[in-house]
Amino acid sequence: MKKIRFGVIGCGSIANEYHLPALQRVENAQLVWACDLIEERAQKAKEDFGFEKYTLDYHDIFKDESIDAVCIFTKIEMHATLCIEAAAAGKHIFSQKPFAYNIEEGRKIIRAVEAAGVRLTPSFMHSYMDGSIAARKIVEEGIIGEVRHIRMRNATKNPFDTAPSYGGCMMDIGCHGMDLIHTVSGADIEEVFALHLSPRDDTPRQAFGEKADLNGVENTAILNYRLSNGATVFHEIFWTQVAQTNRFEMEIYGTKGVVYLYNPHRSDIVYYGWNLDGHPRKDIHWQAAPVEENFFGYIHHKTFVDDLLNGTYNSKTARDAFVPLQVVEAARRSFETGRIEHVLGI
Repeated sequence: MKKIRFGVIGCGSIANEYHLPALQRVENAQLVWACDLIEERAQKAKEDFGFEKYTLDYHDIFKDESIDAVCIFTKIEMHATLCIEAAAAGKHIFSQKPFAYNIEEGRKIIRAVEAAGVRLTPSFMHSYMDGSIAARKIVEEGIIGEVRHIRMRNATKNPFDTAPSYGGCMMDIGCHGMDLIHTVSGADIEEVFALHLSPRDDTPRQAFGEKADLNGVENTAILNYRLSNGATVFHEIFWTQVAQTNRFEMEIYGTKGVVYLYNPHRSDIVYYGWNLDGHPRKDIHWQAAPVEENFFGYIHHKTFVDDLLNGTYNSKTARDAFVPLQVVEAARRSFETGRIEHVLGI
């Protein structure tokens, strides 16, 4: 069977710890080019993951007509340039998140990808995790009724003072929750009310809107959403967790029951309860959901490869990558106005 030939740009920690170990295990993926500005990192990736060759110049990958897809695992500074050039070279794209600094830049990427007829999948790993897939199935089957409220918590183990270098907690880790909320509920985030009490952001901005830099300095944020199906969401984002808690936790409340995803007080990945008529005072039936466990990141990368091989559309798209930019832009407006702000359309 045909294999998808990959060039990988950026061989830092996120590539080595998550993407490459998973991609290496996808049967129909062939690792051809490893690229990094630091030769030792590119050479080590070649040795550790079996790339055919390495380079310090990403143009070598774009000029190679045998390459089907590129993975962009650099920091955000190069995402737009690399995505647009990759699209012009006819390469499909698997990009680290967030894929743009602002709304205008995100639109340019979408236009480039759609004009070239290539795929772009953002690295929203949480939506492809085994527990997330099981939780989505419970919701889709209507076991807990209609979704009315979601509590979403994203946390990571970084030092407090590093948040600005990653664009603030909303852009870096909050985007995972924003995407997962849509994945599980099937609804869009339409309105945002935002609070944060972490360091003041005195970064000069071009007001708000299309060209505004969405990066910030915040290491905590509390966001409230209203979804297109009428449900409400409470989203907690924490940049620093000394105890290194789970990357995320999620509670999904429906008219007939509730789903706990990665609840820290239970060993079950997904635990859910329901009753037939949804009466809040009646006994609820609880059980652990069956979860098919895979190597960390395998489903995420295999879905992308399978889509390219089979012409299917099961991966996230460039338009999905754009949604968190819209939500963060609305949140930053809400920080300033103290009001509920509407999420702008694409």
